[in-house]
Amino acid sequence: MTASEPAGIRRGRPPLDVPRLLLLSAVLAASAVLLILLVDGWVAAGATAVVLGAGALLCARYVAGADAQDSGRRGEVRLLRTRAPGTGEWHRNVRISLGPDGALCYRAVLRPELRRLFAAALAEHHHVSLDRQPARAAELIGPELWRWLGPEPPATGPDGAIPAEVLGRLVDRLELLGTPRTRPRPHLPKEEAP
Repeated sequence: MTASEPAGIRRGRPPLDVPRLLLLSAVLAASAVLLILLVDGWVAAGATAVVLGAGALLCARYVAGADAQDSGRRGEVRLLRTRAPGTGEWHRNVRISLGPDGALCYRAVLRPELRRLFAAALAEHHHVSLDRQPARAAELIGPELWRWLGPEPPATGPDGAIPAEVLGRLVDRLELLGTPRTRPRPHLPKEEAP
């Protein structure tokens, strides 16, 4: 091994890729069934083979369906580089963020959740990335609310909590941004009377 090679990588040995991993798994499964056959007999070996086969089918089904959630119906959310965000423990986080220790909870928990939700609404309905197109996102969200979601969190009130009216306006704006835009209907010619 030379000084330029990272530790733990040996020359001449290829990395473990998917076909080799499948072959190794098959060899281990066959060895396990053979060992159980020799020790416990046909019934135990058959049961082991059925369990291993069912496990392999479940794993294959999971891997084959891994892209099913984002199969084109939510292509815009791919701007987020994650699956569609959820709200988690929203009520508890809001309650804590509005309380006396609100600044910490707002910056650590609620603000990232709000940013993910705004990013999803902007990406899905307006084709705008919150992080890569901040000027356009600020324009859509509004300058008075953008300061609460922008790259740097604002200084909060004297007690450290986000004002309830600001949080209410953020949620209202999120709902407006998340409403699907209506597309104008194409002009259809009127049917002529016979």
